[in-house]
Amino acid sequence: MGHTDWAIRVRFYSNAPGVRLAAIGTIAIFLLVGYISLLRYFHVSEMPVERDLGAKSAVGSTPQIYIQPVSIDAFNDAMQMRVTFAPNGTLYGERLAPTERRLRLVITHDRAVEEIKVEPNDRPPTTSFEIDLNGGSVADYPLDSYRADLRVQLLEDAVPAVNEAKPLAAKVTVWEGALGFHLSSAEHAASVPGEIKLSIEIRRGGAFILFAFAAYGAMVVLGCCALAIGLITFIGARRAEATLIGAIAAIAFAMPVLRNALPGAPPLGVRADMFVFLWTIVAAVIGLALVTLDWAQTGPRR
Repeated sequence: MGHTDWAIRVRFYSNAPGVRLAAIGTIAIFLLVGYISLLRYFHVSEMPVERDLGAKSAVGSTPQIYIQPVSIDAFNDAMQMRVTFAPNGTLYGERLAPTERRLRLVITHDRAVEEIKVEPNDRPPTTSFEIDLNGGSVADYPLDSYRADLRVQLLEDAVPAVNEAKPLAAKVTVWEGALGFHLSSAEHAASVPGEIKLSIEIRRGGAFILFAFAAYGAMVVLGCCALAIGLITFIGARRAEATLIGAIAAIAFAMPVLRNALPGAPPLGVRADMFVFLWTIVAAVIGLALVTLDWAQTGPRR
């Protein structure tokens, strides 16, 4: 009798509203601390900056080259870039000051070479081109990272052009920002005089990574809930109900929608899909099949 009273008392206190509220509060605190930690770890508040490379200490009329990433296509390993060239060292938007020299800006990436030629008294154009990304694959989404290597050289072509071109010191400014990505540029030692060798490291933005992790985490929770409902119902711990079938079916159809809402629209079949999305869908379908089977066997008959 004493053992029975103890069991009833334990069950009563375990179901008391105060105990449940305390459990919910504890879970909420842990989730809040974890969320803030993730925000700090992924540097969600990090803002893009301009980084000066090349002749950083030069002043006056040092030519300036401004490199701005426009868009990044991780699926095709490509990045669109815009290059603005100011021969007199001052950028005036799209209306750049003309030059009195014949200049040639050469930008080499991989095996391709881009040239911007400026004749005397002409305004240098703004040029856009595409470069290849190396060292990464979209299959690693959302933790994929890439690298772009550039070599920039500014030359003064002699007049007449039969003479050898003269390399000029130039200041290179890189805008380290692109939608959904974080960029970090660095300068390396060049083997050619007057050449500026730089690399740009590219990774997903912290907000994109955090959102993708949250979405995949939600898939895991939904799949586990669907499978738990199916198993508990099938072993007879809970009575089968038709509403449970609709709930699990909604979970199974909601997960593809959640998957398609991932930032950056990664192609179907990345590694995260194999480890998370595919198995959560399978778990939801198994849970739906178990509940349906138990309901068909034990449900009310006409």
